[in-house]
Amino acid sequence: MSKQQIFVSTLALSASMIVIAGQAMAQDAATAAAPQEAAAASAPDIIVTGSRIVRDGYTAPTPVTVATTQDLARTTPSGIADALNKLPQFSNSLSPGKSASNFSNAPIHGNVLNLRSLGTPSNNPKGPLRTLILFDGMRVSPTSYVGTIDTNVLPQLLVERVDVVTGGASAGYGSDAVAGVVNFILDKDFTGLKGVAQAGISQEGDNGNQRLGLAYGQDFAGGRGHVLISGEFSNNEGMLRSDRDFATKGYTYVGSVVGCTVPTGTPASACSPGGALNPYTIGTDIRIASAVAPSSNGRIVGSSVAGNPFVGRVINNDGSTRPFVQGGATGTGGFSAGGDGYNIPATGHAIAPFKTYQAFGRLSYDLTDDINAYVQGGWSRADMRYRTQVNALVPTGQQVNIYKGNPYLSSALAVSLPTATDFISVGQYDAGQPSPVADERTDYWMATAGLSGKISGLDWSVGYSHGDSTHSMANSGLYDNRKLYAAADAVVNPANGQITCRVLLDPTVASQYAGCTPINVLNGDPSRSTPAGYAYATGTSRYKATVKQDSFTANLSGSLFDLPAGPVDFAVGAEYRKQTLDLTSNAAPALLDTAAERSAYFAGLRGVPATSLFYWLTNVGTAQGSLNVKEAYAELAVPLLKDTPFFRELSVSGAARITDYSTSGTVKTWKVGGTWKPVDDLLLRGALSRDIRAPNLFELYAGAQSGIGIVNDLRTANGSYGSGLNQNVNTITAGNTNLKPEKARTLTIGGVLTPSFLRGVSLSVDYYRIKVSNLIDSLSAQQIVTNCYNAGGSGVAECALISRTTPTSLPSLVSIVPANIAFLKTAGVDIDASYRTALGNGALGVRLYLNYLDKFESQQYVGAPIADYTGVSVVGSNPAGFPRWRGNFTLDYSNGPFGITLSEQYIHKMRLDIPGGPTAIQFVNPNVKAVWYTDLAARFTIPNGNGNFELFGNVNNLFNKKPPLIPGTVPGVNLPTNIAVYDFIGRAFTAGVRFKF
Repeated sequence: MSKQQIFVSTLALSASMIVIAGQAMAQDAATAAAPQEAAAASAPDIIVTGSRIVRDGYTAPTPVTVATTQDLARTTPSGIADALNKLPQFSNSLSPGKSASNFSNAPIHGNVLNLRSLGTPSNNPKGPLRTLILFDGMRVSPTSYVGTIDTNVLPQLLVERVDVVTGGASAGYGSDAVAGVVNFILDKDFTGLKGVAQAGISQEGDNGNQRLGLAYGQDFAGGRGHVLISGEFSNNEGMLRSDRDFATKGYTYVGSVVGCTVPTGTPASACSPGGALNPYTIGTDIRIASAVAPSSNGRIVGSSVAGNPFVGRVINNDGSTRPFVQGGATGTGGFSAGGDGYNIPATGHAIAPFKTYQAFGRLSYDLTDDINAYVQGGWSRADMRYRTQVNALVPTGQQVNIYKGNPYLSSALAVSLPTATDFISVGQYDAGQPSPVADERTDYWMATAGLSGKISGLDWSVGYSHGDSTHSMANSGLYDNRKLYAAADAVVNPANGQITCRVLLDPTVASQYAGCTPINVLNGDPSRSTPAGYAYATGTSRYKATVKQDSFTANLSGSLFDLPAGPVDFAVGAEYRKQTLDLTSNAAPALLDTAAERSAYFAGLRGVPATSLFYWLTNVGTAQGSLNVKEAYAELAVPLLKDTPFFRELSVSGAARITDYSTSGTVKTWKVGGTWKPVDDLLLRGALSRDIRAPNLFELYAGAQSGIGIVNDLRTANGSYGSGLNQNVNTITAGNTNLKPEKARTLTIGGVLTPSFLRGVSLSVDYYRIKVSNLIDSLSAQQIVTNCYNAGGSGVAECALISRTTPTSLPSLVSIVPANIAFLKTAGVDIDASYRTALGNGALGVRLYLNYLDKFESQQYVGAPIADYTGVSVVGSNPAGFPRWRGNFTLDYSNGPFGITLSEQYIHKMRLDIPGGPTAIQFVNPNVKAVWYTDLAARFTIPNGNGNFELFGNVNNLFNKKPPLIPGTVPGVNLPTNIAVYDFIGRAFTAGVRFKF
């Protein structure tokens, strides 16, 4: 079924609901059109909390944002997390559309929330790890082996609201709550049947999506028991980068000054791309075209014969050669405009297609009037399929040597090789061969059982939960290096005159390469010139990771005694938690660590680069480990004054937690806060806390993980400094068992205004300041190479992390290791305003969320310059945005059965930068204008008996606002915009029906 057919089908479904409910609509029309004055009245109190002591959200000392799922669904029907990410408290979150999906080493599945951007910046592809996710107050176990949590695993139809604690909460909830807590509150008492059916599509005809869901709740046993069940399915067909025209132009930031000359006494870095004398500008059709860069069709990048005249030439489809066309010069060494160089093609996905399945059930029963027992469980599956980078033969580390005697050599090339052991080296990128495809699946299930009740006026609960996530990856169609080098070393079999693999003529290793079929990389696309050889030379890299968590909790809360100002409330509790990680792989780099292991694996082959691993991409290491956590906490809230002049209320609160990690020892967290009401209309509040995030299992125990990237090597092949050369480099990242917990200090000060003279108005303004020290991070390959260069090529630890074939050659491998090396500071102001009133015969609701970012600074290691991200749009392969102002304004009006919602998102202007370098990066035009996005939604409610149908339609990005043009500094890695901040889909439509009975 086509996207258009699916969209029309949903409209037809909506129309059929009108027919079904037509009679009921006629009967209840008068009631449905009655004035909705009740909507303007105060809604029932929602009890929320920023701690284990239950408080009203507007009186808690820690700021809490409450978002009902009804409001979230009206503005963003695709899902709760998508709607939350439109709020300014969340930024730089991850999802299938917010990551560079042409790489497959990081399991970025679903929606991973990022409060305060404290999960960024980071050179690790792990994603945000400093936001604690709770489901009805209980910690959600990791859904990926890197420790992240895909919030799509939660039963969205049964979530009543989301409470967002926008401040440190480790003392109350434990590790990971550095940025805050996102608590998805279950509607445990839901009774009836409700569901949703919808479909959507972009104006361009791509990014088709569908969602179906059904939930049911019912009392039994005279109301002593209650059952909940739900099932949901969603599908997104994704989109390619080539589906957007601006992604096909080869836009890349390059130096603007060709042949930049450094004046005497000026640092050489001034002429580096982005330096003071060579600011970045946007180039078109930018390609990597260094002396050893491959070309799409194939290029001779080296030879064993000194002075071989064919080195540097491009190979034509008939095997002949021609001069390499350099293209137009740019101010970035090794990058040209046009010509025969290469870039990452736009055939990869901008949004990876994915499907999610989710089921949930809960059974609760009142054993006595004071004791309730429950058991609940959920299962989800997420499937993702996307294209990864095309197969490539890229120096250094992946080129192939073609030896004399290879029958695919032209006569001219053969003559240039005097002896049987002489060879030419061939580089090739995107000659037309099929792109490898990654298939990812995450199966997640959780089960919880518990008892809760009252004893002597106190609330108590005990519970056990188990979470289990299995993530599997199969990246098929990749060059299998052992088979590739066997197939590329073709010879003529003297016994029959047929072309064969040389290793098949060696009886000592022939069995190891059974089925080898020669591949020809000297005739354009090898999948066409030698399809059988290409099929033999490609394979599937696989890994599978299982993360398990068992948790036991016990909590007790209530009032200790009464003071003149009110009861003294307390909460105490304990928790035991155990996690295990088991990651297996058929391509673990550690299996090729030693010379003996490499010799055995590549036995009989010649010309294998010293850094070659199992596959061209996706060489994921193994990881096995476990940890356990024992912790206990206590909280106390003490009212000091009440109903006295200037002290309508004055209270203080405190919390403390001691936590013992089997891996990193004992840590203590605490929190103190207070509230003061000088008058009934104004509440002032403040809190100070010490929070932590302990290293997770992957950070501790990850085996070597391979990657690839481009670095600007300021030391060129002749050993001189300053001119620089951009080239691919292999990287290896591993865990570090010596990691210690991150430590944070959080301060919040603010107030809540609920003026009695403006009924329906609420306004909260809160200042926050967070500093995270001992932060776990790692240097990027570029930073390692640059730091070594700045030290003169030796004498610092970074130089030992760089492998070179010779002291003056390009890097062949850069090792990356996480450590407690960084700190991060952020500060700002949150504004949350709402207004509800009757308007005419209807009801008007207004909500404003606004954030002002005063500071976001990071130092990646001691002695490094402090990187200022405030107001910056970060340029690079992992873009991020930190606008000074970010806001979301929603206007909702309902009148009888009709309702309309207008939503505005605002992203303040930013400046372009790549923070963290030794010098400030310069751009010819560093300014990015402010952007407004308008979403429009309409609904029509059809009463039917005790329930109703709601037909709805949404237009996202109503005015089809185009994203700012912000390319990266490497050709083709991402869409040429900041994908973490701006909408690149454009105008998109959703239509469907919700019902509830």
